[in-house]
Amino acid sequence: MRYLLNRLLLFSFVLFLFQGKIRSQTHLKLILKTNLPIDSALIVHFTDQESLRLAFKDTLDLDFKISGMDFYHINYVQKEKIFNERIYLDSGNITIIMRIENDKLLIDKVTGSPIFDTVQRWKKNYADLVKNKDTVAMDSFLLKTYEEQTENMFSFHIGMRYLNMHQNEKLKLYALLPLIAKQGDEVRKRFGFSFLNDRLQGILRNNNIIFSDFELIDPDNKPVHAAVMNANFVILDFWFVGCVPCMEDHKKIKELLPMLKQKNVELISVSNDESYQTWKSYLEKHNYSWRQYKKPAAAENMISQSGITTYPTYILLDKTGKILFSTYSLNEVLKQL
Repeated sequence: MRYLLNRLLLFSFVLFLFQGKIRSQTHLKLILKTNLPIDSALIVHFTDQESLRLAFKDTLDLDFKISGMDFYHINYVQKEKIFNERIYLDSGNITIIMRIENDKLLIDKVTGSPIFDTVQRWKKNYADLVKNKDTVAMDSFLLKTYEEQTENMFSFHIGMRYLNMHQNEKLKLYALLPLIAKQGDEVRKRFGFSFLNDRLQGILRNNNIIFSDFELIDPDNKPVHAAVMNANFVILDFWFVGCVPCMEDHKKIKELLPMLKQKNVELISVSNDESYQTWKSYLEKHNYSWRQYKKPAAAENMISQSGITTYPTYILLDKTGKILFSTYSLNEVLKQL
């Protein structure tokens, strides 16, 4: 949690340095009903790289220069604990009423932002389809609502749901291409487009991952080309230091190494970290001895070519490098062995 708080504070400071003196387009009134001793609030708007950090009051007024619908991350900080929620909002004068319950920030009411109500209805309808396990209806719903929302960034959220469902079914993923093609440059500049498009293109263009094609950095900080050591299968683990699910999975992986060896499965971790020292210190601290690499400085690398935008991502390969399965779940990839 300390890491997350520090990253949010650093992000806030960097964004502050680059904020221009542009007239506000969006006014947010945040009302939090709580008896907890909250220290501060940090609200981050991603597309235009704006953030505001304020000492806590039960009612806060904030101004952002963004125009048009966009994506916000609302955080209330209590020492090292963070209560947060992500929300899509229109521009204009918006009031958000919230409360904290069971350590979660809950939004009770939003006025002045029609997209909030649209998203809430979408979530309810989607949850009903998931509950009924009607995959045909789910596909139809996701593609239909993506098309309805092509002029705004909520479409990226819908597209990622569809992609995550079908990341191992290429033919179904082609249905996203004509929808993305309808979206103009302004929409594509919004937060979230690259997460969807880069992953989609990475899946569609790659049938294999050939290690000799990619330079990696080893724990001695030397450039190398990894090679598979006579394994029947390879699990690629894409991660970075600070990714909590990644680090929790590493604890499990350490215990699973004997089982993987018995099944002749090699696990190779590839980090997206920029800092060599941060990455190396993490490995040494936890004594993780399986094969570890990080991405090189080059823009074109295994991670970018594969279109990895969510962490952790696990990709299962056969001995020839053919991609057999892709998932964000360690348990799911282990089930394929």
